[in-house]
Formats: sequence, structure tokens, C-alpha cells
Amino acid sequence: MKVKLTVALIIVAGAVGLFFLSNAGTGKTVYYYSPTQYMANPAVQSDRLKLKGIIEPGSVRLSADRLDLWFEVSDGERKIPVHYRGAVPDAFKEGLEVVVDGRMSGSGTFEGRELIVKCPSKYESTDGLPKA
Repeated sequence: MKVKLTVALIIVAGAVGLFFLSNAGTGKTVYYYSPTQYMANPAVQSDRLKLKGIIEPGSVRLSADRLDLWFEVSDGERKIPVHYRGAVPDAFKEGLEVVVDGRMSGSGTFEGRELIVKCPSKYESTDGLPKA
């Protein structure tokens, strides 16, 4: 019984180690990408992933039925156009940080499936500097 358990644990540990080694250097273990990281990594540009950045001021457009949303995500260096279809979160507004789960379309627009607005902490000012 102990021998079987030991062998099983060795196999599981080996499989986990092999998984991490096979993903090393591929960029697949990154939780989300900034626009600059995303554009610099062609290997992931056809994958479904999470894009994180700031909602670019002046870029937001909303359809009449309020279900189609277009905006740009920026990290200060690069901008990526985003289209999201679904209910727009109440906290969504220009200048806030968002995480968009989706993939790049053939037209060069990131098609979002999920949109999360990251609200500033009550302990931070909206400009990102700590309150005095």
C-alpha cells in the first residue's frame, strides 16, 4: 500500500513539474497582459487571455441598446481597441483600470467576453497616490 502511494505521489509530482517546465518561457503563465506586453508577444495574440489597462479617456462609445461597448485600453505606451458585448458594469468610466477577458479578432479589435472594472481602494486617491 505504501509503495503504491509513493509511486502515485512521484508520478503526480513529475506531471506537475513537467507542466511548469513545458510552460516556462511561453508566456502562458501570465495572469494578464498590458497592451505593451501583449503587442510584444506574438505567440499569444491568437489566444484567449486577459488584457489589463486603463480605459482611455475620449475613446468610449456605447450603442443605443447599451449592449455594445467600444473603448481603448492603454498602459501609457500602447493602446488596444476593445469591443465588449454585454451588460456594462455600473462602475465603468474613463480613466479607471479594467481587465478584459477575450481574444483579438481578425480586424485588430480585442473582442471581450468578460469585463471587470477595478475600482480604486478606499485607501487610495483616484490619482493613485496615497492619501496624506
